[in-house]
Amino acid sequence: MRAGATLIAAVAAAGMLVLSAQAGFGIAMGWSWFAGLGDGGMESVFTLVLFGLLVSVAMAGLRVERRRLTFGSDVMTGVGLAVGIGGLTVAMLLAMIAGLVQPGRTAATHGIGLLLIGTLTVVIQSTAEEVYFRGWLQPVLIRGWGAAAGVVVAALAFSALHVAGGARSPMTLLNIFLAGTLFGMIALRTGGILAAAAAHTGWNWAEAMLFGLDPNPGVGSFGTIADLDLVGSAWWGGSAEGLNASIGVTLVLIALILPLIAWRTTPAPVVSSPPASG
Repeated sequence: MRAGATLIAAVAAAGMLVLSAQAGFGIAMGWSWFAGLGDGGMESVFTLVLFGLLVSVAMAGLRVERRRLTFGSDVMTGVGLAVGIGGLTVAMLLAMIAGLVQPGRTAATHGIGLLLIGTLTVVIQSTAEEVYFRGWLQPVLIRGWGAAAGVVVAALAFSALHVAGGARSPMTLLNIFLAGTLFGMIALRTGGILAAAAAHTGWNWAEAMLFGLDPNPGVGSFGTIADLDLVGSAWWGGSAEGLNASIGVTLVLIALILPLIAWRTTPAPVVSSPPASG
């Protein structure tokens, strides 16, 4: 009962926040001072407001449950970051092997300052989503329904947030679900959100800030280090949805999830005390 109620509350709250933030952003676009912030400034404000509210809801939920956010192993945070950047890079290389990657036609960078702000924006967004779905929601679902169901249902809720955000393609939604499953498994195996947030951040940062693959074609508000575009078959990322709709991402995510499913922690050996002498 508690798991079901928390799931409904979390999905409803996230959906309402996204829709309200989008409506508010549309209204704010008509304010001269807001439009004067430029694309990067407006996106930064939108990110801070929306994802700040998501974190606030998650922390309120944890407080109601009298539970603290668990962070897990610091050591695994670097591994999570490598998994995120490496996984996205492999997906991009698969598209490159298929001949679908070409240099973009826009400026590759908007300056180091905007790149740093964009990086911070990615960190905030990715970490907030992990706090919400893997820090607050997933542990409740695991306690109520078991580990497998908890991870899967939290990943479905994660996908529902992106539906509210505008995702519609079945392949995109499948990949978002698989990404949520990957982050959920990382959180489960490492005992907290640090490694999952690092993997989430690494994936999103590499896609937008390192290779310039989101949006496709073109570059985002903060620029990018390398400006690459995906062309050709949508199955490999050539559509406006880019790698989100790529079968290459599907294969990479499955390849990353399977070892985490097989990963079994072994209990520490029991060391018996020697018999007392005398």
